[in-house]
Amino acid sequence: MEPLYTGPCVIRFQDIDAAGIAFYGWVFDYFHDAYVAHLAARGLPLHEILARKAWIMPLVHAEADYKRPLHFGGVYRCELCAEAVGRSSYMLRHRIVDADGELHPEGSTVHVCIDPGTGRPRELPDELQAALQPQG
Repeated sequence: MEPLYTGPCVIRFQDIDAAGIAFYGWVFDYFHDAYVAHLAARGLPLHEILARKAWIMPLVHAEADYKRPLHFGGVYRCELCAEAVGRSSYMLRHRIVDADGELHPEGSTVHVCIDPGTGRPRELPDELQAALQPQG
């Protein structure tokens, strides 16, 4: 599966717990940061999408597997792939790997495109459909 986005994943000092590793809940922030960066890189800045109120895509499911810990000062990158794209929803696969390519956490998120006026699912807009396809 070709990544839609690959970017840095920075483990901040305030993200680590008493054991010196990233607190497990922060992994979803790292996943989301990559997702927001990907949308912006494809011309869909999330703050503008939300301000237009034409459509939103809330998260309806999230999961993660923790293969190796993330350490403060480590060099990591987050990879984002579209695992499945449907009529009104999509599943993203997230992977955080170190400089040697070793997998640390990985997970998935499922989003549903919603019309904010009705609160009902709607078809994925063309620009979002395009952003969920690999470039090239």
